[in-house]
Amino acid sequence: MSTPSAAEVERRADRVHGSGLSARLYDPFLWWGEKSGLSKKRDRLLEAARGEVLEIGAGTGLNLAHYPPGLDRLVVSEPEQHKADLLLKRAAELDLEVEFVRASAEALPFEDNSFDTVVATLVFCTVGEPEAAIAEVKRVLRPDGAWLLIEHIRSDRPAIGRIQDSITRPWARLADGCQCNRRTIEMIEAGGFEVELTSVADKALMPPIARPIVAGVARLP
Repeated sequence: MSTPSAAEVERRADRVHGSGLSARLYDPFLWWGEKSGLSKKRDRLLEAARGEVLEIGAGTGLNLAHYPPGLDRLVVSEPEQHKADLLLKRAAELDLEVEFVRASAEALPFEDNSFDTVVATLVFCTVGEPEAAIAEVKRVLRPDGAWLLIEHIRSDRPAIGRIQDSITRPWARLADGCQCNRRTIEMIEAGGFEVELTSVADKALMPPIARPIVAGVARLP
């Protein structure tokens, strides 16, 4: 794969639609989950960030306060403009130096092997073409780099899994395209990564439809 053109980056980003209302409701929707342990998961996960870091789908910037000091570079990408506005506001409030790019996960405007760390938290449930996005992460991540992730995935509990399957379409309309039954970890492994899960949570944090929440590290073999 090659670096996508500026026109392709813009085209892909323009495909991502959201509203000012949904952007403003995002943090309140996650409030209980953050208080119940999701914020601590972010802390533990991002302790491992090092060197030049790219966060994809940075949303409203909920990870920003959890990055360790001393990073060589922090780039945050977000295609949806309303969330991007809140992201940049949060970075300013934290007095945090970041580079912002408006880009989707499927078309990242960076050269191959650009980053030591890629971060994605609660992102791949909404990515339109997850296989393409995984290939982009693989392209921009250095061979010895780490992909730090938190995602909600389809439940292995038969009853919950069937419910997730049955309501995927209405849930996606309600939740800005979120696919509650996506098997994200299997997709990442199929894309050539080895995934080490450090946490699997099937209680609290999120509604049952958006559980379990898994955290871990994906690396290239």
